[in-house]
Amino acid sequence: MKIHSNIPFFIPHSGCKNSCVFCSQVSITGKSRNQPGLHEELWELENTLESALKTISNGTEVQLAFFGGSFTGIEHERMTALLKTGYGYIKQGRISSIRISTRPDYISRSILELLKAHGVTDIELGIQSISNRVLRASGRGHTAAASYESASLIRDCGFNLAGQMMIGLPLSTARDELDTADAIIEMGATSARIYPTVVFSGTALSDMVRNGTYIPLSEEDAVLHSALCLDKFVRAGVAVLKIGLHSSEGLAAAEYGANHPAIGELVKSRLYYLRLYEQLKEENCRGKAAVIYVKNGETSKLTGHGGGVINRLTREFGLKKIEVMTADVGLYSPVIKIKE
Repeated sequence: MKIHSNIPFFIPHSGCKNSCVFCSQVSITGKSRNQPGLHEELWELENTLESALKTISNGTEVQLAFFGGSFTGIEHERMTALLKTGYGYIKQGRISSIRISTRPDYISRSILELLKAHGVTDIELGIQSISNRVLRASGRGHTAAASYESASLIRDCGFNLAGQMMIGLPLSTARDELDTADAIIEMGATSARIYPTVVFSGTALSDMVRNGTYIPLSEEDAVLHSALCLDKFVRAGVAVLKIGLHSSEGLAAAEYGANHPAIGELVKSRLYYLRLYEQLKEENCRGKAAVIYVKNGETSKLTGHGGGVINRLTREFGLKKIEVMTADVGLYSPVIKIKE
């Protein structure tokens, strides 16, 4: 199986002309909104690529990823220059393709033709929610229809579609979030990202917390809602690339919200718990021992964070003990054997 590696290059907030209530690109990317000159930025891009390529082993499939803003919303000259620089590395055989992220209302056929001509293969669409009520409350500046239309155009033009969604936005319910996951699947996305909402200072959402018009989800609820969406994606064969912001993306600076540094691990552990719970409730297991078989590399999802999943299941089902072992089973598809 070929190893894949992304080289991220962050495009700060200037690509987006909208102000969502949760947006704080300075906190997320660690960059100022003051833009460098184009020549300086292209030099920075080349330096980033050269430095990263020195650390990547031969035979790795390397993709340049423009993240951190709405790539297709930046000035045409700047966007084209960045694409040409990346495409030069594709023509040299040093990287394989380019990935970009953008908003649903910043997509058109002409933009997609430009992206296709410069080696872009993957487009991440910031859908966030499929509820118009939630989109309005979050200041997204577009409706759900824009997400459907853009996703269809992206797929028709032969790109791989990734859907980004958020958990715990203003007015959002667990049902809204499950509907959004379903919509991303129906749109034909091959991958997705799940972002529990965190609140950075200086944002409209921070003001909403202070004046009582927005109450962030508790960590417990954010983990549960995210796990239920992850479950849908896993069952549909949609790869979940990331859950939550990375600690390097200013997560610790978030004032409120699910800003646990290992939020992704907590969500994955919760999915294991939910699936194991459904199996164990069908078993006559009280007073007995159990062996749980999981995919190699997944044991920490059950035994990590103080053994949370194992301890909770042991207590809830009155088991004597639970042993965790690895086996040739699917991801998030644990197998349980009850012992006398």
